[in-house]
Amino acid sequence: MTTFLLVLFFAFFIAINVINPFFVKAQTNGPCKKSLALKMAAATGYLITGALAMIIARNFGKFAILMMIALFLSWCGDLFLHLWQAKIFPAIGFLSFLSAHFVFIAAFLSVIGTLSPERGFITVPEIVFVLAFDLFFLLFSHKIGTEVKGLLLIPILLYATVITTMLCKAAVMGILLIQAGTPNAVLTAVVAILGAVLFVASDFSIAILMFNPKYKKHYKLKMFNMVTYFLSVPTLSALIMLVK
Repeated sequence: MTTFLLVLFFAFFIAINVINPFFVKAQTNGPCKKSLALKMAAATGYLITGALAMIIARNFGKFAILMMIALFLSWCGDLFLHLWQAKIFPAIGFLSFLSAHFVFIAAFLSVIGTLSPERGFITVPEIVFVLAFDLFFLLFSHKIGTEVKGLLLIPILLYATVITTMLCKAAVMGILLIQAGTPNAVLTAVVAILGAVLFVASDFSIAILMFNPKYKKHYKLKMFNMVTYFLSVPTLSALIMLVK
C-alpha cells in the first residue's frame, strides 16, 4: 500500500507540471475560464500530494498540520490571484500567499524550536541575509525598469522580507536536522532548501511580470514563473514525509 501511495504521490507531482504549459498558453491574453480551470487543477494536485504525504508517513503532528494549512492558503492564493471579476481578488490572493509563508515559517520554527530551544526567532546573520535580499530586489527592479513606487512599495517589501525569512528558516531547519543526525537529514535539508529557493524564484519573477509592462506578456518568463512555482509547492509538501 505504501509503495502504491508513493507512486501516486509522484504521479500527481508529475501531472501538476504536465498541466503547467497548457495553463501558461491558456492565459497568454489574460485570465479566462480555461486558464482558471487548469491552474486550479494543478493547485489541487499539490494539496493531494500533501494529503498523500501525511498518509504515507502517518504524520498527523503539528508540522504536518501547519504544512497542510500553508498548502491550502497557497491554493487560495492561486484561486484569487487568477480571478478577474473584481479588483479585490488579487489583494485577497496576495494576502493568502503572505499568510501561507507565515505558516510555512511557523512549521519550520516548530522543528527548529525542538532541535534548538535556545535559538531566538531570528538571528543576526538571518537579518543581514533578509535585508541584503530586499536591497538586491530594489536595485534589480530599478535596473530592469520594474519599479514599485508609493504605498505599494510597503506590502511588496513586506512580502519579500517574509518569503526570504521562510527560505532562511527552511535552511536552518535542514542544517539543524543534519547536525542532530536525524534519519534522512541530508535529503530533508535538500528538499526544504530547494522548495524554498524555487518559491522565492517564482515570486521574484512574478514581481517582474506584474510591475513591468515590458515583460507582462513575456512567454518564457511566465513559463519560468509557473515552472518554479509548481515545482516548489509539491516539493515542500514532500517534507511531510520526511519531518515528524
